[in-house]
Amino acid sequence: QFAQSANKEFANLLSESVQEGLKNAIGESGMKAVFFHLGLSEHISDPEAFHQAMYPLFRDGTIVLEKIIVKELFRKLNVSDYFLGDFGFEKYVGFAKKSFEKRMNRGEQM
Repeated sequence: QFAQSANKEFANLLSESVQEGLKNAIGESGMKAVFFHLGLSEHISDPEAFHQAMYPLFRDGTIVLEKIIVKELFRKLNVSDYFLGDFGFEKYVGFAKKSFEKRMNRGEQM
């Protein structure tokens, strides 16, 4: 039950970060268009699928957008910018999720 609740809460944080990151980068109407045309709401909880959905439209710009999203996610989690080597959206989201789960296990609020 706790794990399921934590997963849902993290998915909500990730979703908010994706929306806010895209809105900051390409504007609200651009964010809404991307969500609609790519069906991104289906892919938000799966970073690899999210990347695969974004790449055909944004190509190399996908990584820039993903970095903006990760920065927003880290801000929401109050995680200092963290260097994990070469950027990979999946790797950084995974790190954020582990950080989130540790905080939840300690009873900290977001």
